[in-house]
Amino acid sequence: MGGYDMHVLAEGDAGPRPTVVWMPGGHAGGYAMYRLHALAREQMRSVLVDRPGSGWSDSGPFPRTTAVEAVELLTALERAGEKGPYVLVGHSFGGLLMANAARRRPDLVAGLVLLDPTPPDAVAFGPALPAVRRAPRDQTVLALRHLFGLHTLAGKKETHTSDDPAQVLAMIELRTKASCAAASILRELSPDGITRDGWQTAVHDGDLGSLPLLLVAPRDLTGGGAIFDAVDDPEESARVRHFFLTVRERFLAASISGRRVYTPEGTGHDFPDRVPGFVVQVVASLLDQCGPGASKPL
Repeated sequence: MGGYDMHVLAEGDAGPRPTVVWMPGGHAGGYAMYRLHALAREQMRSVLVDRPGSGWSDSGPFPRTTAVEAVELLTALERAGEKGPYVLVGHSFGGLLMANAARRRPDLVAGLVLLDPTPPDAVAFGPALPAVRRAPRDQTVLALRHLFGLHTLAGKKETHTSDDPAQVLAMIELRTKASCAAASILRELSPDGITRDGWQTAVHDGDLGSLPLLLVAPRDLTGGGAIFDAVDDPEESARVRHFFLTVRERFLAASISGRRVYTPEGTGHDFPDRVPGFVVQVVASLLDQCGPGASKPL
């Protein structure tokens, strides 16, 4: 990638259908979606990509931004020998990345599957969520812990699996760079970050034209009780719940071919881990609609 490497794992036969590329949430490496990949590769061409600073990829240049990583993703696929068009699938913060990539290169994208994606409006206009606001600081603390051995900040002792000093130093460097990369890009998930980077990060109404788009998410706020119960006033709590239920639906307006898919009852934001077979089935249905000779309406 012009001085740094990105790791790509591609398996399975695409046949006449588009290749599927997966992206997890947070700033995790592609391996976080390996369960989905392992199921998908049996019936489609499936690709995992480690963002710079995650998995087996180098950290890449700083600062890290969603816009930069969208370009890097598409470049890495090309240089790895993968051929578009792709169906891009992203969960949470990874969904925002995949939508950004689709906006930038619609010629390389056959479809988009957003798994409860992170809505920029929730960051810019939503109530303060302490866990989200602390994320960059927490990653900075992890970087310091890895680099200087400040184990007490993390509350547990660091362990290494090798007695070779060179391997230990390499692991320290890898973990430090990964935490620095995550701290850098997660700064977008704040009002200041969205103000600074939002124009390049967000995907707005109509930006994706008629690109087939599936918004896959729970119909309720299962698993988010701790966040919403922290609001004492009942009326304000109801408003917060309504906000988070509706704000993600804005992604549907990005394409005139957007469609809503509800996850199985009782699943929360982490449904890709809980019901991977369901997710792969949804993606396969979109592949059937995007492939040659497809006649099913979206």
